Amino acid sequence: MEKLEKVELVREKCGVTYEEAKRALEETDFDVLDAIVMLEREGKASSQTASYATTTEPSGALSEEMTRAQNEYHEQSKKTKFGELWTSFCEQVKVIVRSGLDMTFIAERNGERVIAIPLLFVVIGILVWGAALWLMIIGLFFGFRYRIEGASPLTIDVNEAMDKAADVADGLKNDFTNKDE
Repeated sequence: MEKLEKVELVREKCGVTYEEAKRALEETDFDVLDAIVMLEREGKASSQTASYATTTEPSGALSEEMTRAQNEYHEQSKKTKFGELWTSFCEQVKVIVRSGLDMTFIAERNGERVIAIPLLFVVIGILVWGAALWLMIIGLFFGFRYRIEGASPLTIDVNEAMDKAADVADGLKNDFTNKDE
């Protein structure tokens, strides 16, 4: 039985307000019988010797007000969970975008900087326009070297990998040009 249902039950049995029923249940760790006994000792519970109903509702049915309150509570809970997930997602996107803008992609040729742009634009270019990756690979054979500058310790490993790729491209280029001689 949910807390809301227990509050409704104590309220109906003792003829007290929701607030009094809730307080009594909280003080008795949501034990319905102990809450009813406590309210009787305090003199807040109305004594009922008999009851009757003029409707065909079963005696344990929830009132219309209680049903509406439960439905509102469940709808509010769903919105809160979605809202929390959406906020968390947006925060993660902000972190990724900020990191992409803080790091710089640099292309050099013969020791001179040819281009320096935020890494985010390079990643978007590769994802949206796949030819960007092929252009970078072809650039390796024309003497381009790439590196990333930024505040992340990941850049050291990435830069080492890009240097190795450039060295392999230089080796392949030298092997190809030496075979013709």
